[in-house]
Amino acid sequence: MRLFLAGIALVLLAACSPQPGTVTAASGKATTTTKAENPTWGKRFTWSDGLAIEVAAPAVCKPGEFAAPPNAARAVKFKITIVNGTDKPFEAAMFTFGSDAQFDGAKAETMFDSGGGCGNGGLESGTVMPGKTYTYEIAYAVGAKPGEMQLVFEPHLGQDKAVFAGQA
Repeated sequence: MRLFLAGIALVLLAACSPQPGTVTAASGKATTTTKAENPTWGKRFTWSDGLAIEVAAPAVCKPGEFAAPPNAARAVKFKITIVNGTDKPFEAAMFTFGSDAQFDGAKAETMFDSGGGCGNGGLESGTVMPGKTYTYEIAYAVGAKPGEMQLVFEPHLGQDKAVFAGQA
């Protein structure tokens, strides 16, 4: 009996899980993604509640003298745009704290560079009101040669993750 009830609970949880997001191509035409598909630079991922995120192509930036981590082989900066298509305010900090960034299969360190060309580390705390957008930049220390970069965003614990991947 317990096994039967556990099976019913799993079916109900699966039925209530959020739907996959959408990716909007540069043409503006939205297509539904599967959980196995990942958007890349210049695309938009939209969650079922209407919240969306876009990640522009990376740009190489030159860290200043006091940047951390020090002695980075290279740094790349991303422009992140949050589009709030929900009916509630969204805190940008949900995306900036505990972010998941990888370069060539290893953790990519956030670049903190308040006095240089790579910015403040992307620590954002703005409130994005319904129907509004908010853009910020974040930089990462990466390897000397271009490789695959992956950025993961999850607006709320347990919600589908938007996994952006591409060359950086």
